[in-house]
Amino acid sequence: MNRSSALDRHFAEEVMAEPGGEHLIDCWSCGTCAATCLVRRYDPAFNPRLILRQAGLGMREQVLGSAEIWQCSACDACYPRCPKQIHISEVMRAIRAIAIREGYERPGVTAVVNATTCIACGLCVAACPYEAIRLQAVQVDGGNKQAAQVDRDRCMACGICNAVCLSSSIGVEGHEDLALSQRFTLAASDTHDAQPADHTLVITCNWCLRAEADIAYAAHPPAGVKVVTVPCSGRITPTFLTVALQRGARNILVVGCKEDECHYRHGNKLEKGRAVLLQHLLDLLGIEPERVQFAWLGALDRGQFPALVEHCAQQALALGAVRWER
Repeated sequence: MNRSSALDRHFAEEVMAEPGGEHLIDCWSCGTCAATCLVRRYDPAFNPRLILRQAGLGMREQVLGSAEIWQCSACDACYPRCPKQIHISEVMRAIRAIAIREGYERPGVTAVVNATTCIACGLCVAACPYEAIRLQAVQVDGGNKQAAQVDRDRCMACGICNAVCLSSSIGVEGHEDLALSQRFTLAASDTHDAQPADHTLVITCNWCLRAEADIAYAAHPPAGVKVVTVPCSGRITPTFLTVALQRGARNILVVGCKEDECHYRHGNKLEKGRAVLLQHLLDLLGIEPERVQFAWLGALDRGQFPALVEHCAQQALALGAVRWER
């Protein structure tokens, strides 16, 4: 129980004075946002309704010190469902702005830059959904150079920056190019439980599977199917896919969020652009384009994941082994 003497009666006014925070006390605490939010799959304690309620009551230290205010990815899936039409993400951003001013820091990993190898091309700056990267002068080996730098308070660790980096100089711990390449290679070449012609590699983002049955299917796929999960479909590059085919995958299915439902705002749009590029690349390599397919699942597509995977696995039987032109 919180004593009234421990409450900051001016905290709600402070939040509402921040851009985006003006709708703080409009919230009905109905819980629609919490029921919609996918973050709760990984952290059941995450509850936007509760954070807004606590902020409105003046529970300043509890709100500013919570991990939850940093977890909202501003996907805004809750916005069209909110009966009061409140942009929860904007209110969260207003609360974070106060937390940053008072010295609180985002918990967890974020993207990290190797300034020594960064070529300052700026592609990561343009691709970042959160404007968390900028080019600035840094000291490297006793001299100054331009390099990308990450704002920890804005970064959501989606890894999209790494997917566009020409020198692999930026990445999120555990999801760097080398780490992901090893995971894809291991999955593509592991055929202990199936004949090579049956082998299908499925790459899915963390957020596109919403039904418990779909999640369970991905965790325990049928024989001949390997599933690798990435933070966002926008993290996948054509290089990953062609190398997976070279290492033993007979075909690949990439599954991401439906357009306008991407957890990281526009990662799926970037991947759709790469899908077109990949088709041209496969054609140049003499590989049937149907060996790599893309599917986009939305909130209303619950339960469709197994059928997508099984259809792709059946195609592997007809396609046979990959034959590379020499």
